[in-house]
Amino acid sequence: MSRFIEFANQYEWWIYSGLGLAACLSLWLFWSAYQRMEVTPFGLEKSNARRWQFLALTILVFLLGVLAATFAVNRYFPDDFNPAASALTPNLRVTATPTPTLVLSANVEVDSSGCQPNVSEIINPTNGERLSGPYEIRGTANIPRLAFYKVEISGLTTNGAWVTLSVGREAKVDGSLGAFNTNNYPAGEYAFRLVVTDNEGHSLPPCVIAVTLAQTGLNVPTATSVP
Repeated sequence: MSRFIEFANQYEWWIYSGLGLAACLSLWLFWSAYQRMEVTPFGLEKSNARRWQFLALTILVFLLGVLAATFAVNRYFPDDFNPAASALTPNLRVTATPTPTLVLSANVEVDSSGCQPNVSEIINPTNGERLSGPYEIRGTANIPRLAFYKVEISGLTTNGAWVTLSVGREAKVDGSLGAFNTNNYPAGEYAFRLVVTDNEGHSLPPCVIAVTLAQTGLNVPTATSVP
């Protein structure tokens, strides 16, 4: 199980691309078999066409299962579960002195030692800022061979798990990392983290900041796993 989680975390977008291609091939196989079954007058060929249709449908169901499993792993299992996620390429090693971990509440921990200016950093909001209403998260995700970055939130309503807010695949330098609205969350203490990953599946230590949400809304995301 741990190897599947590690693989899914490292190659999420490649898996989605492969599943999409395989699904297209299965649909083409199903349609081709359907056409043969409609035009052929021979019973044996009709029977063979039906078997190909059944095979295509079986493959599609399997692909949907893999898609669902991959999505669940990448949304509800933290990158820290992946032992390879903390490995950095030589030119990406952290040189800043780690700062102490600040515990905000029973469900939120903040360690900003992974924030690196001009490399991996949340610029707005700032650490400890009080937020209200719609908000644009800005920062930097700029490493060699960038594969993707993601911004996540953790707090009381997520049961301590990290829930993805936005994902991007282009490098950003003091740019928009995603949109956020405090009206979708109860007021309280939360944390944002930015995770930047290269195309070899190596992730920098996440940049984490503390924020306080000032408004109460309705559409509250929930999660059941705790990293």
